[in-house]
Amino acid sequence: MHYVSLQALGDNLISLSFLEQLDDKVNIVGTKHTKNIAKLMNLEDKFNVKVVFDDIPAFYDINKQGIFKALIDLNKFIKYIRNNDIKEIVFEKKDFRSAIVSFLTNIKVHTMDDSNPKVYEHRKENIEKAYKEKIVLNRYLLKIYTSKVIVINPLTRVEFKNIKHNHLKFLIDELNKSDYEVYLIDIEKKYQEFENEVQYYLTNTTLNDVKNLILKSDLYIGADSFLVHLAYYLKRNYFVIFYRDNYDFFPPNISNDFYINANEFGNFNEELKEKFKNIGLVE
Repeated sequence: MHYVSLQALGDNLISLSFLEQLDDKVNIVGTKHTKNIAKLMNLEDKFNVKVVFDDIPAFYDINKQGIFKALIDLNKFIKYIRNNDIKEIVFEKKDFRSAIVSFLTNIKVHTMDDSNPKVYEHRKENIEKAYKEKIVLNRYLLKIYTSKVIVINPLTRVEFKNIKHNHLKFLIDELNKSDYEVYLIDIEKKYQEFENEVQYYLTNTTLNDVKNLILKSDLYIGADSFLVHLAYYLKRNYFVIFYRDNYDFFPPNISNDFYINANEFGNFNEELKEKFKNIGLVE
């Protein structure tokens, strides 16, 4: 049986965090991202990752890559299944992709309906059903006991999800009043105006560098992205700023004071300051 992990970084991390709990070594059909995330998690020996695509295949990214590229990548995936004599595969969700693969290959396809929209719970149920083993959801308590080192990453893979500059300015100004050691990660150099407003402005960090920073930190603050899921996996405190109703992707242990939906509040600054007070970041 092979698990199909062809989506974004966060999806890879969520799936691998569950698959690592299984007793046996797991075969995975994935991308270079899948292999890199397994390495980041120090789980290379736990999985047999077969890299079929360098990046997210177009049939999972049709809006950006187009229908023609999607058909090419889908054909490549079908050929891979046939040429490697794969008998069973597990998809992360039931949709037209899994239906097409099932129809064109006649292999056993494990899917689950989308009656549970919460990604962590849905994927847990899917893996438990396919592999017939129990998976545990981590629900550790988000609580700041000490607050010295704070890591901020305002960037995501999607432009509209990035933390807005005026929101980031208020956030950094509030933290600076309390003399925090702030690390700002800005790989794309979109927030250079804050270079002198933080103790550490980082533009050349690897995923492993960021992992070590999150482990070192008392709080990770970020937009709705992969690194939120990494902080959760590492059992660290995290605070999420997001700009759309994306509650289904929340980690299972999140509490109300550790996130803010910027679209729901007329005064972002007041709401953020109130939540920072509630978790003990500011007075």
